[in-house]
Amino acid sequence: MKFNFKLMKARTILIIIFTIIGRVALGQTTQGHYEGALTRDGSVQLISINFDNDKVTYDIPEIGYYDVASEKLFWSKDTLNLKIYYGSFYCFVDKNTGDVTGISKKWDPKIRLHLKHTDEKIKQFAEEEIQFSNSSVSLSGVLFKPFLTGKVVPYVILIHGSDYQDRNTPYYHSLGYSLATKGIGVLLYDKRGCGKSTGKWETSDFSDFANDAVSALQYLKNRKDLNISKIGFLGTSQGGWIAPIAANQTTDCAFVILNVGPSVSVFEQDLNRVQYSMTEDGLEKATIDSAIDYSKLYFKYVQTNNLKDWKSLEKFGSSIKDKSWVEYVNLPKNQNDEDINWWRKNDFNPSQNLKNIKCKVLSIFGGKDILVPPQENKSKMDSLLKLSGVKYKIININNCGHDMLSYAGLNGDNWNWPVVYWKWRKQPIEFIDSIVDWIKN
Repeated sequence: MKFNFKLMKARTILIIIFTIIGRVALGQTTQGHYEGALTRDGSVQLISINFDNDKVTYDIPEIGYYDVASEKLFWSKDTLNLKIYYGSFYCFVDKNTGDVTGISKKWDPKIRLHLKHTDEKIKQFAEEEIQFSNSSVSLSGVLFKPFLTGKVVPYVILIHGSDYQDRNTPYYHSLGYSLATKGIGVLLYDKRGCGKSTGKWETSDFSDFANDAVSALQYLKNRKDLNISKIGFLGTSQGGWIAPIAANQTTDCAFVILNVGPSVSVFEQDLNRVQYSMTEDGLEKATIDSAIDYSKLYFKYVQTNNLKDWKSLEKFGSSIKDKSWVEYVNLPKNQNDEDINWWRKNDFNPSQNLKNIKCKVLSIFGGKDILVPPQENKSKMDSLLKLSGVKYKIININNCGHDMLSYAGLNGDNWNWPVVYWKWRKQPIEFIDSIVDWIKN
């Protein structure tokens, strides 16, 4: 899925990073497993951190983040500096108790952090480094293997969304962790050109990515030691376009899960993004209409590559280049702009792949998704899958955005604890449970 980079910051912010510089910090911090909470005027969200020599991982279960690898650790004098989803924190370590306490720098009311040392939790699965290939592209990744000795285990291959993604991307790593904990094997590979995989994701098309996924399936088929019952694909966002392509290239795919995957074309999806993002941000209808008209002309030129259409687009672009809302649209630098070439290479409509799919399908939408709005995708997904004749289910999870998290905010008009309190972002239990039930049952 191709998105305006500035708008993609919302998704990037979801990547939680703990910053500390140098191993010396770990010498000042008690090693082991810490559990505690983030609090905001009394409202609590649980968090845990593992300090293990030069590796630090963390969990925030409520937003579905598990075993996410942090970057670094650093001290400034006696202060431990952390940067997480909620921003930067000043933290201190109690020399007597080992407790870690901290406070946010910018939030008002402040977010506070308190961690205590406790027994480490035991994983329900093993991890194995793997490598396989698709033609000249070498793909590296990890298997999450549930501890179910003697039992057959279903496996799912995770297919990435747009941009750089690898096994350590918090969203995908956490999804693999959650599914493996519930007895489902997971193959998570570094997207081509990311992590330890070769190739270039920037210049690859949906067909290339689908072939990578099929190669992953073939790799699993050849692993007789894993005692696999069935294999399927789980595509997220852009991966929701790619997963049906891959499924239709093999007879060995038992199921497909489309996680916030569109049923509309690539061009339609971007027009939806423009409309719903601008509406969400409170822009006037006339402004939104202008942005959509411009975007339609942009895609007309992408498809025709006609000089007349380019001149019209260039003129329209010149008239809006200084508008405050120009960030919502694609403004090319020249006729062969890098983005224009991307759109041409990925001029894709999923209709045929969805109509012809031969395995069961679970489609999941977020009720407040402004990138793949269910208003534009759900009914079309239903009609296309109905034509396929396969068993399918479509779920719309209320109050969730594209990241499948609910929105944060007060449950009232003012900070009047305890009647009114801060509601943290949260991944609904329905999300993981629906995936697990669909795969197992």
